[in-house]
Amino acid sequence: MKVHKPCPVPTARRHLSSVEVSSGPTGYLIVEANGGLNQQRSAICNAVAVAGILNAVLVIPSFDYNSVWKDPSEFRDIYDEDHFIATLEGYVKVVKELPNELISRYDHNITNIPHLRVEAWAPAKHYLGKVYPVLQEQGVVRIAPFANRLAMDVPSHIQLLRCITNYKALRFSSPISTLAQKLQNRMIERSSMTGGKYVSVHLRFEEDMVAFSCCLYDGGDAEKFEMDSFREKGWKGKFKKKDFDFVAGRNRIDGKCPLTPLEVGMMLRGMGFDNNTSIYLASGKLYKAEQNLAPLLKMFPLLYTKESLATSDELAPFQGYSSRLAALDYTVCLFSEVFVTTQGGNFPHFLMGHRRFLYNGHAKTIKPDKRMLVSLLENMTISWKDFKDDMDAMLLESDRKGMMIPRVRKFNRKNSIYTFPLPECDCLQSHDSSHGLNHTLEPPR
Repeated sequence: MKVHKPCPVPTARRHLSSVEVSSGPTGYLIVEANGGLNQQRSAICNAVAVAGILNAVLVIPSFDYNSVWKDPSEFRDIYDEDHFIATLEGYVKVVKELPNELISRYDHNITNIPHLRVEAWAPAKHYLGKVYPVLQEQGVVRIAPFANRLAMDVPSHIQLLRCITNYKALRFSSPISTLAQKLQNRMIERSSMTGGKYVSVHLRFEEDMVAFSCCLYDGGDAEKFEMDSFREKGWKGKFKKKDFDFVAGRNRIDGKCPLTPLEVGMMLRGMGFDNNTSIYLASGKLYKAEQNLAPLLKMFPLLYTKESLATSDELAPFQGYSSRLAALDYTVCLFSEVFVTTQGGNFPHFLMGHRRFLYNGHAKTIKPDKRMLVSLLENMTISWKDFKDDMDAMLLESDRKGMMIPRVRKFNRKNSIYTFPLPECDCLQSHDSSHGLNHTLEPPR
């Protein structure tokens, strides 16, 4: 039996520098989380950690409206606000808004509070040396932007705050969790031939992803014009700067282009998944969906999406809210037998980490070698037997790299705790009974 180490004592004040931190709360911390669902999730976890470093009261993070994501959702629309506050009680104090006497100094407008700019991946000592004095003086600090503003390597009791926030405190709101549970149950019912087990595939072939990648597919001049227009609308002159160096063919060879549905289908069939495999496809609106999805459907007729599993009435309240829709996908993928990631990004990284946490490191994830896959797919002379042999080898290598053996010795963390939560978050598995902390969702029985 594996012995779980106890979690660090969160209430013990630990001095990270020569700065003397007061025993009582020093003020209020305000952060603005930007990006999509899981970039915001990262910012929330980091905000709780920073509040722990500064011994500050955290105001529920606000979400920055993004011209690409176009989701006006607030924290309470996506997460259970009361559960978040209650779970962190005793670790970090969280409030829904600033006290009236403080916000009145800024005409009841948080944006009037001068914001601090913090360097990316700032260590804990930076916050104590630069931010803490301002917090003491003004009683409130606002940090914006807040994406990737805390180093991965932080003291263990601060790392614990990230673990508790990510795996315990952040529970999806009732509308999201209720529908997500229904989709998960329906997916299990439709996977009767495989004992209720299904494969989830995260496919990044939406219009914005294809445009941002600057990769060329088979749409010719019409596609190029369409993508150029989309890029200019979404990112203005970003792709026209003189220092922007991009060669579409080279990026494809380097494995940086999003895989098409056809390429994903070929890969899965080559790895041994037959047409009786139930697949849940997690994706936004695919680029030229009907045309591009047809070959994947032909190879895997038992393919489902949130749109095909839910009724139009059930999905209606979620339409136009990309983060809420992504939360549905996240939940169904979380409890799949196998998770397949086809492109980098926060969604697969957080999901892989969450699955590792839930299943103590034993969660099947397929992360293909895209450089090798592209080379094989462009080889017009390769036989199906040779292709399958190469896919088997790729699958074995993916399994080898995906194994996460927790190290018990102390080390300086360089990789993401959100992707590789062990060993630091491992203590929460035995921590539940004494502190009443429950998983955000329970795996199906």
